[in-house]
Amino acid sequence: MSGGVERFFEHLSARDWESLRGELAPEVERIGPFGDRVAGRDRYLAMLEESVPADYRNDVHRVTYADDGRTAFARVTEHLGYPDRTLHLEEAYAFGLDEVGLVSRIEVFWQTPRYDPAAGSS
Repeated sequence: MSGGVERFFEHLSARDWESLRGELAPEVERIGPFGDRVAGRDRYLAMLEESVPADYRNDVHRVTYADDGRTAFARVTEHLGYPDRTLHLEEAYAFGLDEVGLVSRIEVFWQTPRYDPAAGSS
């Protein structure tokens, strides 16, 4: 059985906002790679719906949970397909989980963008 972080990425990749809602604590806070912050489940989901392109997926390379089960880290390649280019972002995430395992904090660390010239990237 997969944990909450694995399910988070599964629902995010599928753009299944309603299922993703079930993995998020109501007071979830997301801190982006540029220090941008979104607080609250509804605001976070609205931000995702608006910004995540239809051609989107994540390759989750590794998820590690702390012994206390309240912190997790993930290494991910995010793939974003736009009409004029495809981006591949190597990212690291840090997650805080509440007492029932819902995602309460997400910190995204953008590591390195990779462009795919074969897919018409720039």
